[in-house]
Amino acid sequence: MSYISERKIRLQTQLTTVQAQITALNTALTEMSTSGVQSYSFSSGEGEQRTTRRSLKEITESLSQLLATEAHLINELYGMGIVAVKLRRKQ
Repeated sequence: MSYISERKIRLQTQLTTVQAQITALNTALTEMSTSGVQSYSFSSGEGEQRTTRRSLKEITESLSQLLATEAHLINELYGMGIVAVKLRRKQ
């Protein structure tokens, strides 16, 4: 396999992973907006357990970072980064 095809496969794998993470964060964001519950506590029979969700601000920051990463990977994968370059000699 050549370097280019290996790189495309690696970029596609990374893109799939990032898109799955975006979907998961969107789901968490939707659940948080509908329930409003930030923490849960329950008894497992062996003791009291408590779990806390991430804050809304952390989720939105992570989501914006993942969306930027997704855009970068798409540009790299499909060659949509630089559209045109004009070079001029300095006179």
